[in-house]
Amino acid sequence: MLAVLTYRCYTTLGGYPQVKWDFCEQKGNLKMYYSDDAYAAQRKEYSLSVGQFAKLCVTTRDTLRHYYELGILTPWVDPDNGYHYYSASQISSFYFITTMRQAGCSLAEIGDIIHNLSKAGIIKLVNARILDLQRELYNINMQIAALHLGMWILGRFENRKPGVPFLSDITAMSVTSTEIRDRDSSYHAADIARYISEHLAKAAENDRLVTFPSGATIAYEDLLRKHYAYNRVISLSLLPADGVTSFPIPGQRAVFCYHDHNASDIDRTYERMVSYIKKNRLKACSDLFSVSLINLYDNEKNHAYYKYLFICVE
Repeated sequence: MLAVLTYRCYTTLGGYPQVKWDFCEQKGNLKMYYSDDAYAAQRKEYSLSVGQFAKLCVTTRDTLRHYYELGILTPWVDPDNGYHYYSASQISSFYFITTMRQAGCSLAEIGDIIHNLSKAGIIKLVNARILDLQRELYNINMQIAALHLGMWILGRFENRKPGVPFLSDITAMSVTSTEIRDRDSSYHAADIARYISEHLAKAAENDRLVTFPSGATIAYEDLLRKHYAYNRVISLSLLPADGVTSFPIPGQRAVFCYHDHNASDIDRTYERMVSYIKKNRLKACSDLFSVSLINLYDNEKNHAYYKYLFICVE
């Protein structure tokens, strides 16, 4: 950009001419003239150097230069010395650009907003990004809830011995399930692999469904008959039930127990839980939930995991 210095004469009181300096800012074939008053006004408005503006916005000179080159955040260029200056009012523009970038808009889209879109177009684009962010927020909240629930389960069994049932409060949670249609032959995880796959596929198609923590259930009636076959693949969540794909866990208390998969007496653990309910004159109001959280390996690569079991009671 070429800055050209020129002057014009103005008549003052008494009829004597008085010379005042005008500044001519040349951009290609376009010349912009500033009277000394206009120059002073521009200089007063655009008082922040590039370094000062970058510091206020917690950004870099390179970022500001890039935005300037794209025409989305334009400083005033002093025609006297060619220096760039920003206005404090442009801080909000910088953070609008930052917010839109964080919302997933490209710099080209932001340029369209600034230069081309009507008010209605801006509202439409911003509302679309708001919906996208709300979906992302929902997914993030689901992940947070899943981790919280996993930690709640671990905490509930802390300082408890494996195979020993105990009664405790249960947090409000919802359950999503997939029915096992051939339950008479579904005694192990390998037996229900295709139903686990079906359950996970449903979750992948519906962002309202969770995949962790997950497990399976055994009908309480089957526990009484010592017929330990799985009847559902399930996932648990701290998010409220929607009444369509997920439903609330019944009751506010449960009989809990956990089992080391390396132990061979899980049938005995089931029997202890049923005996505990009968002995304490409790009423089961749910199936038995069997939840696995994580598979662990020690230094010798030995495989270990626990089944966390509970039955809701009244």
